[in-house]
Amino acid sequence: MSSSLTSPPLYRHDGVKITHDPYAPGVAEKYGLPGSTDSEGFDPYRDSVGPGIYSGSVKRDEDGKVVIGQQYQNHNSRPGPVYDGKGYSLMSKAISMGVETVEKVLGDYPELVNEISTGGATPLHTCGMSQKNQLSTSLIITHGGSLSALDTYGFTPLHRMASNNLSVGASALLEAGAGLDDEIWKIARQSEAKEVLEVFEKWR
Repeated sequence: MSSSLTSPPLYRHDGVKITHDPYAPGVAEKYGLPGSTDSEGFDPYRDSVGPGIYSGSVKRDEDGKVVIGQQYQNHNSRPGPVYDGKGYSLMSKAISMGVETVEKVLGDYPELVNEISTGGATPLHTCGMSQKNQLSTSLIITHGGSLSALDTYGFTPLHRMASNNLSVGASALLEAGAGLDDEIWKIARQSEAKEVLEVFEKWR
C-alpha cells in the first residue's frame, strides 16, 4: 500500500508540492535511500534532478549529432539524449551563473540558444528549473530560443515554469507568445504553483 494514502502532502524547500510518493515500493531500490542518492540522477526525497537526468552534457556521434538511447537511470523510459558523464552542458552552466554569462556565451556561440541537453532540455527548459535560472528567460527568447520545443517528457518551457512555480519565466514566455493550454494549467495546480497560477489568470 502506498504511503501517500495516509501521509500528508510533501513539499520541496521552495514550497512546490511533490506530486509523487518518494516512499513508494521500489523507489529506494532504484534511486537509493535518503542521503545516499546519485547526485547526477534523481533524488525522489528532495524532488531534484542532476545533470544525468536534465540539462546535462550529451554524447555526440562522429558527425556531431546527439546520440539517442536509454536515458540516465532509465528515469524516463523513452529514448533520449544520452548523458556523457561530464556534468551540466555549457549553456546550462551559463544559465546557472546568470544573465551576463548567458549573454557572453551566446555572443560567442549563438547556435547554443537551442542547445540540446539531457532530458531533451533546451536552454529555455533549463530556465524553468530554478528561481535564478528563470531570470535568463527573456534574454534567451530574444536570441531565438524555441518557445514550443518539447523535452523527452513532452514538456515545453512553459510546462517547466508551471511545474516549478517560476512566475518571472512564465510571464516572459507568455508575453513572447507561448501557448497556454489545459495541461499546463493542470500541472500548475497539481504543483500548487500559486505564483504561476496568478500569472496564468491574467492570460485567460
